[in-house]
Amino acid sequence: MATVGDISKHVLGNTILAQLTTRYPTPKASLEGRTYIVTGANTGLGLALATHLARLNASRVILAVRDIGKGNTARETILQETQFLGVLEVWELDMARFASVAQFARKVETLDRLDGAALNAGVSTRGWHTTPDGWETTFQVNALSTGLLAVLLLPLLQRTVLLADLPNSEHIPPHLTITGSGGQNVAKFQERFEDNILQAMNDESKFNSFDRYPTSKLFNYFISKKVAVLTLAQGVTVNVVDPGMNHSELPRDAKLPLVVRGLIQLLAWPASKGALNILYGLLAATPSGAYISRTRMQSTAKWLDTEHGEQVRDRAWAEMVALWDAEVPHTNVRDIINA
Repeated sequence: MATVGDISKHVLGNTILAQLTTRYPTPKASLEGRTYIVTGANTGLGLALATHLARLNASRVILAVRDIGKGNTARETILQETQFLGVLEVWELDMARFASVAQFARKVETLDRLDGAALNAGVSTRGWHTTPDGWETTFQVNALSTGLLAVLLLPLLQRTVLLADLPNSEHIPPHLTITGSGGQNVAKFQERFEDNILQAMNDESKFNSFDRYPTSKLFNYFISKKVAVLTLAQGVTVNVVDPGMNHSELPRDAKLPLVVRGLIQLLAWPASKGALNILYGLLAATPSGAYISRTRMQSTAKWLDTEHGEQVRDRAWAEMVALWDAEVPHTNVRDIINA
């Protein structure tokens, strides 16, 4: 559980002070010849990130969205703002359905390369809601489906590692970047004391609406740590990025306290600025498994680096792998993990 020091560091340092003082330079490198995927790309941080990638001249950017109509609107917005001359596509991806994640991953396999994937899609629902798959919505979208997609993208990312460097271009290894949150460091995550963590997360009687979003983002950190050490992730830079507090549609369904809503109005950045931190995670030479905030590696809640923290991470991962294996057995997800 987060200590008083963790909470103080997050609220004062990673939130208030960071929001007031952080400045991000805009990268100048050309991404010509490279292919990128951005999930949740029709609005907010995802749209802003895709716009940055277009301005950096990526050859192909795939907008992965639940609503194709909104995705096409986002595509037109990017084209108007950037005069992008590369390939800009809209692909369907519903993170509330494991089958959609698997279908999207199969389509990705038809690409000749994948230089980076920003797993940015996320929700924060008001109260208890479940997906068509029967899981609490915030947890499935932010954690379970995000982890599944991360694993299923590894084969193509690994094949990209083996490709020759692009001519007249700096070496940038393939990146798998998950949009996390500094809120992970103050998550209570009481479910970790249960015999089955995932079952507890999907038990309405144990549901804590205020804690669900930060806990779902804590799972992103678990996922990045476990994926980073897989054989098919060798040569791939895996990280999780806290983009800071931004104006976006994410809190639209969240039941946030008045003080939190006030802080957002006062301190939040435009999405175009927060997306620069995700862009940094998608391009920078950081150690795999890093937690990034304000364009540099940051420490996490103290308990995460203890033996207990590692045990919880291992248990949660094993349960997720078993779930994915059962939900989408045709993807051979376990074979990818055990390669």
